Amino acid sequence: MNKVLFLLSITFLIACGGNETTNSELDRLRAEKDSLINVYSDVSALLSELQLRIDKLDSNVAKRITLVKITSLELGHFKHYFEVYGNVETKRNVSINAEIPGKVNQILVEVGQKVSQGQTILIQDTEIFRNSIEEVKTAFNLANTIYNRQKKLWDEKIGSELQYLEAKNRKESLEQKIKTLNSQLTKSVIKAPFNGVIDEIFVKVGEVANQVMPVIRMVNLEVVYLVADVSEDYISKISKGTFVKVNFPAIGLNFDAMINRVGSYINANNRTFKIYVDIDNEEGILKPNLLGVMNILDFSTDSAIMVSASIVQQDAEGNEFLYILKRDAESLSALKVVVETGMTYNGFTHVKSGLNGNEEIISKGGRGIKSGQAVKI
Repeated sequence: MNKVLFLLSITFLIACGGNETTNSELDRLRAEKDSLINVYSDVSALLSELQLRIDKLDSNVAKRITLVKITSLELGHFKHYFEVYGNVETKRNVSINAEIPGKVNQILVEVGQKVSQGQTILIQDTEIFRNSIEEVKTAFNLANTIYNRQKKLWDEKIGSELQYLEAKNRKESLEQKIKTLNSQLTKSVIKAPFNGVIDEIFVKVGEVANQVMPVIRMVNLEVVYLVADVSEDYISKISKGTFVKVNFPAIGLNFDAMINRVGSYINANNRTFKIYVDIDNEEGILKPNLLGVMNILDFSTDSAIMVSASIVQQDAEGNEFLYILKRDAESLSALKVVVETGMTYNGFTHVKSGLNGNEEIISKGGRGIKSGQAVKI
C-alpha cells in the first residue's frame, strides 16, 4: 500500500510542477501521460498480487472458481477428406440405329427386358431389298451369259478384246452388287450388341426406321463407374488407388472404394480434372446419371494429437490457443497454451505443435477464463 501511495505522490508532483520543468504545454502533457502509464502498470501488478493473496485467505473463494470439464489427450490416426459430387455412368449405354432404311415389321423385346448378346430384338421389312436382289440376279444371269460367249470367242481369237473386257466387267459388277444387297439384307435383323437390358424403344411396328434416328436404347448396368470433376488444387494429392468414401443420398447406399483412373487433361474453363471410380452393380441398383458424393482422402497421419475443434480459440494477434489443466499442490488452474493447428475434419482438429500428448485439456468451460485462473473439475 505504501508503494502505491508513493507512486501516486510522484505523479501528483509531476503534474503540479510541470510548468517549471518543461518548455511547453505539449511536453508537460506527454510527461504526465508517461508517468501515469507507469503508475497504472505498477498498480495493476500490485492488484493482481493482492487478489492472489486474498483468494488464498478467503474461505468463500470457491464460489468464484470456474467449473470445467477436462479430457485426456490420446494419440490417434487423423484422416482428412474433401467432398466432390459425381454422376454414375456406364461403359455400355448405347442407342442402336437401323443400318438400312425400312419399315419395322417386328419388335421382339419390351422395355426392361434382359437380352443376351446376339439375340434378335427387331426385324425390318425386306421386301424392297429382295425385289432389288431378284432384279440384279436377272441382269446378272444375262451378263454372265454374254460374258461366257465373249470369253469363248476371245479364247478362239475371235471378236475384240474390248467386248470381252466389257462383258467381264459388267458380270463382275453385278456379282458384287448381289453380295452387297445380301449383306444389307442381313442388317434388316437388328441384334443385341451385348448382354444388357432394353431401356427404351423409340419406334413402333409399321414406322420407318433409318440410320439417323435410334430405334432402341440398351444398357448394361453390371459394371458402372462414378465420374467427378476435381479442382486442380488437389492434383498432387490424388492418384490411382486413393481411398474414397462413396455415398448415394437418393438410395441411402454407402461403401468404400478406390480411384481407378485419373484424367490427364485439365479443363481450361473450370480448372478441373476428372476422376473415375469403378463400381460393381450386379443388382442394377445404380442408374446412369445418379448423383454420388465422394469423400476423398487427401491427408493421413499416425500418432496424431487431435482435439475438438470447438475448444481451439484465437487471440487478438491471430494466435490459436487452448487451455490445459495445471495441477498445483493446493489448487487447480487453467493454463493458456499456444498451438499450431493443421486440418480439421468431422469436428476434430489436428494439433501439429504446442502439445506433447500428456496434457489434460479443458474441453468445457474454457470460454471467458484467463490463464492462471482457478478452476474446479
